[in-house]
Parts: sequence; structure tokens; C-alpha cells
Amino acid sequence: MPPVADFDSALAAAREAYERNDPHQALQKLDRARKVAVKKRDEGQLQRVLDFAEGALARDERTEIERENLLYAVRQNLRQLTRRRALLAGEEWTDSFPDLETPRPHTRTFISRGLKFWIAIGVVIGLLFVAALVAALIVGAFSSGGDDLKLRVRNDTPGRVTVEWCSTVACDGGFDPIDTLHLDPGEYEREDLPADDVVDLFVAEGAHVGRVCLPVRVDRTYQGLSDKQTVVAVRISQATRCPGSIVTPLPADQATAVR
Repeated sequence: MPPVADFDSALAAAREAYERNDPHQALQKLDRARKVAVKKRDEGQLQRVLDFAEGALARDERTEIERENLLYAVRQNLRQLTRRRALLAGEEWTDSFPDLETPRPHTRTFISRGLKFWIAIGVVIGLLFVAALVAALIVGAFSSGGDDLKLRVRNDTPGRVTVEWCSTVACDGGFDPIDTLHLDPGEYEREDLPADDVVDLFVAEGAHVGRVCLPVRVDRTYQGLSDKQTVVAVRISQATRCPGSIVTPLPADQATAVR
């Protein structure tokens, strides 16, 4: 496929793929947007790519690795461009990502189950063939924007549920679960979500629902609110089989009326 020449088109294609629950395709298209921004030496566009990638939700190990690698690439691109700008202006350069200078790996390679098996066999017979590349966990649910989407999570099912706010569907990352709610029928609690996250994930479990996922659209919901203090709501009955279909929350007074 020929390279995408227009940054906005590439970014829009990434968002479209992400919203149809295809994070692998979304990250590929987001990387194209990054390459366009690098070619144009546009720091603003690179920052938009970084914001999207930081707020994106990884659905499995493969897409989490792809997201980490993309984050590393765009941060290095920003370091290079800001250093160049400072040199041309005769100014002192301040590194926005000093941790990238540390002597540790920042990217990973996805290893399938089959390959892991053969590596294990190699270890058993004495042929060491292991590449240990470990990257720091980046949780998209946290960001530095400073604004929050006020989300009410309501249990409208007939049984008690446990709801976990997670960074991945497996909910087994280093900081998972980010928070846990225990809701009886008819009960609700509020979570404040960083407003520049793209999607945040809730995983619900209970006797009546099994294990289901509720990905919640955050940034566009927040942008669409005329009053940023408005409380929006989702219901457990909107959760579907994991990884789940993305749900756009409604203002709480409207969500109560919708069944």
C-alpha cells in the first residue's frame, strides 16, 4: 500500500480502526501518521500522535508491545526535533524524555506461543537462545491533561458484580486493576477518567453476567459536553463479551431513562 501523504487522513484512519475494535490496524495507521509528521518535522503533529498512543487501550500482548514500540519511536522523534530546533536557535536543549537515555531496552518483540516452546526446548538441551527485552508498563488510563470525565458506573443487573478498571483485557498488568468496584443490584459508583484518554476499559464479573468487558469512549465524550462538570453514565448491561464493543456514555439523567 502506498504511504499516506496527509497527516490528518492517517490520524483519522487510525481512530476509525480503533473505534471498530481493531487496535493492531489502528497502531499501524498511527505509525504512518508519525512518519508523515517526522518527514514534515512537525512537532505539533508528533505530539498528537503521542497523545493518541498514550491514551490508546491495548487489547492483548501483541498490541501492547506494538503500542510500546510506537511510543518509543515518537518520543525519540520529538527528542531529535527539539534538539535540532534548540541548536538552530542557539538555545540550551531540555530533554523532555530523559529516561530514554538510560541503559535499558525500550522496545519489545512479540513472541508467539510456538516460538516460546522451541526456545524452551533449546534451553533444556543447552542451547541458550533468549532475548530478554523488558519495557516499562505505560498505562493509557493515566495522562497529564488535568481534566477528568466524570463517569458513573451503574449495576442494572439482578446480581452483585465486581467491576475492575483495567489497562488490558486480561487485567494482569503491573498496575492492574487500576481500581475495583463492588456493586449490588441498582448500586452505582463514580470513576473520574483522564479526559484525553481515547478509551478506558472496565471488566465486570458476576454470577448473572459472567465475565464481560465495557470499553468506554472518553475523549470524544468529554469534548462533546458543553458543561465539563456533567456526570455521564454507563450500565453493566451494556458490557459485552471481551474485548467488548466501545460504548459512548450519556449524561446521567439521560442514561437513567434509556433501557
